[in-house]
Amino acid sequence: MPALSLISLISIVLMLLTGNAQARQQGWEQVLSASADYSAATQKALDDDYLVSSYEYWDLDQVAGELTFSDGGVVKLSARIEFVGSYSDRSKTWLWSWGNSTITPALYKRMDVLRSLGAKHQFNKLTQRSWPAQLSDGWEMATVANYLLKTKGIYRVPFETGFVFLLITDIRKVQPD
Repeated sequence: MPALSLISLISIVLMLLTGNAQARQQGWEQVLSASADYSAATQKALDDDYLVSSYEYWDLDQVAGELTFSDGGVVKLSARIEFVGSYSDRSKTWLWSWGNSTITPALYKRMDVLRSLGAKHQFNKLTQRSWPAQLSDGWEMATVANYLLKTKGIYRVPFETGFVFLLITDIRKVQPD
């Protein structure tokens, strides 16, 4: 059998690398599709069961890991949360919660599941601390986190220069006193 020329060898390696890239892309698209379906169902349940989008005010207590919803100064819902990450309108970037020093570590510890999956399958968006993004990327990362961690839904909180994406891990109606 004749020896492979350097050009033939490079062609084979490029073909294999391209195949792996295509397989990774297909795998990522499967994760996105399953995440979108799961998140659509959880968001619908949050609205149907808890009317999350109907309240006048929300309040985030990072120390307690709690998001509350209220009307007329009366808390109606209380939700346990985890931080996914944030999107900045100013810098047009995504920043994972584990890369943000202002987030309490206990409120993003399960994001390691996503980082591990990203490392295993070379899904770079899940392993890079920050990267150029659009607002839709924030929703995409939140839906992936919601699906992989099997949480109850997503809540997006505005801040001065963008949005923080949270996962609702538990939610309950608050009974009036």
